[in-house]
Amino acid sequence: MSESRIGQLLEAFASLRPRMEALARSRAGNREAAEDLMQDTWIKLSLSASGAAVENPAGFVTAAARNTVVDHVRKDRRRAEIDAEVQSLLWDATDDISPERVVIGREMLKMVESALDEMPERSRRIFLMNRLGGISHRQIARQLGISEEAVYYHIRRVLERLAAVRDSFGG
Repeated sequence: MSESRIGQLLEAFASLRPRMEALARSRAGNREAAEDLMQDTWIKLSLSASGAAVENPAGFVTAAARNTVVDHVRKDRRRAEIDAEVQSLLWDATDDISPERVVIGREMLKMVESALDEMPERSRRIFLMNRLGGISHRQIARQLGISEEAVYYHIRRVLERLAAVRDSFGG
């Protein structure tokens, strides 16, 4: 990327950042996420492959920020869906604890452990890092040198297997 193009984008980014960050904060829900999104936007801009001049740097920067925020919101929505699925797999708050429920729970736990043992090592590791370790998709991706989409794929793969176990157990 040419220095003049970087300069144009940096200037546009600097002047638009407060407005873009306010939008990101309103969509993402907190200041820290908005700041991360602005950093992600700048990284995307600085790594953009095209060396061609940008006719409208402000529009280019605004579109990049908007796309980054939209991607983040979509990922958060997917994570919320996964979390809800996990909750439904693991907990049923309306049931009273009885000796029978304890036995059923133990049997179900054995089935879950067996299903996890049958999963590919990488998928199982990523799932456990996220669900038991509380490590975010982004952190896992950085630690393992893979994309956040790959992290999502591995977790989804394990959840689908656990859902099948749940369905076979209840049926």
